[in-house]
Amino acid sequence: MEPFLLGAALGLAAGISPGPLLALVVREAVSKGAAAGMLAATAPLITDSWVVFLAWTASAALPGWLLSAVQAAGGAYLVYLGIAGLRLSTGAAPAESGKTASSLRAAVLMNLTNPHMYAFWFLVGSPLLHKLSGSGVWAFLAGFYTFIVGSKMVIAVLASRLRHTPAGPASAAISNLALLGVGVYLLATLHF
Repeated sequence: MEPFLLGAALGLAAGISPGPLLALVVREAVSKGAAAGMLAATAPLITDSWVVFLAWTASAALPGWLLSAVQAAGGAYLVYLGIAGLRLSTGAAPAESGKTASSLRAAVLMNLTNPHMYAFWFLVGSPLLHKLSGSGVWAFLAGFYTFIVGSKMVIAVLASRLRHTPAGPASAAISNLALLGVGVYLLATLHF
C-alpha cells in the first residue's frame, strides 16, 4: 500500500501543480467542453511510458544538449499554442466539442516536448522505482497515473462549467497567457 500512496501523492501534486499541461487542459475544457479537457488530461498515459522505461533501464540522465533541444522545442510549441489560443479567443464564440481529438494531440505533443517530464522521471521517478521491488513498482505507477490524470480530469470538468459564463473567455485567455509565458521562459533559459 505504501508504494501506491507514494505514487498517489506525487501524482496528485503533479496533477494540480500549475504548468503547461494543466493550462492546456483548462483551455481545452473552457473552449471545447469537459470531454476535450479530460482527453487532454490523459496525455501522460501516452507520453510518459517510454520515458519511464528509458529512465528505468538507462539509469542515467539525458545528455544536457538533448534536454536543451527538447526544452527549445517545447518552448516554441508552447509559444505557438499560447498565440494560437489568444487569436482564437478574441471575439470568437467558444468552439464546439466536435474536435476533442485535437485536444489530445496538442496535449501529447506538448507533453513530449516538456523537459520537466524527463527531469522528473530521470531524477525522481527512476530512483524511486529502483528502490521499490516487484509489485511495488506497479503500485507506485498505478497511484501516480490515477492521481495525475484523475486530478486533471476533475479540473477539466470544473473549468468546463465556466465555458458559457462571463468567466469562460477570461479563463481561456489566462490559460493561453500561461502557455505563452512558460514557452517564453523555456526559450529564455536555454543552455546549450
